[in-house]
Amino acid sequence: MMRMQEASGISVALLRPFAELLKRVGADGDGFLQTVGVTDELPPNHYCNAVVVDNALDAIAAQRNDSAFALTLAQAGLARPLGLFGHLVWLSGTVRTALQRAAKFYAVVSKRTLLTLEESADGVATLAQHPSQPNAPRGRILTEFAFASMTMRARAATNQAFTVQAVRFAHAGQATPAYRAAFGVDVMFGANRTELEMAATQLELRLTSADPITSAAIEAQVAQLTDATSNHAMADFLKRVHRAIAQHPTAASPAAVAKQLAMSPRTLRRQLEQHHTSLRACTAEVRRSQADTLLASGATVKEVAFALGFSEPSAFSRAYKRWTGKPPTEAGTA
Repeated sequence: MMRMQEASGISVALLRPFAELLKRVGADGDGFLQTVGVTDELPPNHYCNAVVVDNALDAIAAQRNDSAFALTLAQAGLARPLGLFGHLVWLSGTVRTALQRAAKFYAVVSKRTLLTLEESADGVATLAQHPSQPNAPRGRILTEFAFASMTMRARAATNQAFTVQAVRFAHAGQATPAYRAAFGVDVMFGANRTELEMAATQLELRLTSADPITSAAIEAQVAQLTDATSNHAMADFLKRVHRAIAQHPTAASPAAVAKQLAMSPRTLRRQLEQHHTSLRACTAEVRRSQADTLLASGATVKEVAFALGFSEPSAFSRAYKRWTGKPPTEAGTA
């Protein structure tokens, strides 16, 4: 159970400064830490149960009768960046660098979602959130807080020059005037995915908060935090890709695999590139593993070839030799 909780958890590196932010708006920050299980002994790269965190925040919002509590927190957070991660992002030189760092190091604060910064040929940039686990709850307050904070802080750090074109949340909600005031546009709830859309030219805006020397030093510290979890995160992502391919090894198109992982084909490709691999390489791995299993069970080369979608046994034999260095007739031999 603990492994599942941590795999989709929220880090102590975020929760401790978040408790201080709660105190700024008059909430019980210490009680919040106690509720979510953060003790003085826990290291920054420990991850707490995300659902417990969500429930604790929902309870505080209900107690305050604040349906836009995430926006309240984002506004209060403008006084200074939130923790080490916040300083890393907002001491960057431009909006582009800030959002790229946010996406690259997002695992420092959360394991349950990924961030990507995408740019299209028609001049649109999109900061999108993707679940790291299928059907995992994403947390309404933390999600809205993250996107509102990024919008408000980018606006403040560019002398109000930064604007967005669209804001979409995958969770349900009501687009009250408070959301339009926070984002500058009408917000859509119940969308296909959570994303912040802007003109790509916005990425080049300079940040008045820029401090390249300090940000470089902080990036080194943050990289140390992520080293402890990056290998696990990479292995988990690739396992999910392999599982998606294994369901349809003969038709594992980028669109089909991306749909199962609740992301766009472009995001899938970029995530795989970040892990120094490709869908083609992952598909070859899955097919090779399935071939080994079938051959070990006594299936003939012809049966395996057609089971894996090869047009003829010779094509499978060539592929198998390319994968393993030997023909399938020698499978299992030393």
